[in-house]
Amino acid sequence: MKNPFRLISDSFGFGKFSDFFSELKNIQVVVDHFLFETPLGASKEEDVHFQLVRQGFEELFKRNEEYFANLKRQIVEDPDSFSFQIDWQKLGPNDRFVVQYDLEKAKNEVIESGQFLSEYVYALTDPPYSLQCGGDEEKRAVGVRAPKTLLGDVNKFSIRKWSNDWSNYFDAGNEWWGAFLWTLVSDDGEGWWIGASTTD
Repeated sequence: MKNPFRLISDSFGFGKFSDFFSELKNIQVVVDHFLFETPLGASKEEDVHFQLVRQGFEELFKRNEEYFANLKRQIVEDPDSFSFQIDWQKLGPNDRFVVQYDLEKAKNEVIESGQFLSEYVYALTDPPYSLQCGGDEEKRAVGVRAPKTLLGDVNKFSIRKWSNDWSNYFDAGNEWWGAFLWTLVSDDGEGWWIGASTTD
């Protein structure tokens, strides 16, 4: 990998937008976000988008490993907090979900901001079990506020939509709800990895 892009924020509680991402998580938004610092003036460079994809998946892998390390610790420290007995020794890589991908098989296309916003707002506001908010008006507000808060002017980005058949990350969403991955790169040094894949 070339010099890695610096991670600025993510939807798992790190960095610049951590409070806003916490709000989204509380209402059951299922979209994953990673914001990286990318080279200035690089919005049209396909290799920057590829590196964003790679780094986003590496960050997902790290978050997954952290989750299972914390789960193991909780099982050892407080086994009675679970409704059924769990053998922490069976939480190895072969016994749990591990994010895998083959970037060689990934395809992408440049899309316009309108298409991105339509799909992104759907992914934000229509998860399989619906948002835990005050109804359609609040749902619409989330669909307006999230892109504005996180992205600002979407037109400043070069946006690529990625195929969803080259990683097990997409498997759940491909069952029926949908599986999405976009990379957005601006000339002022913002690079977003935005993905969603879930099922009921």
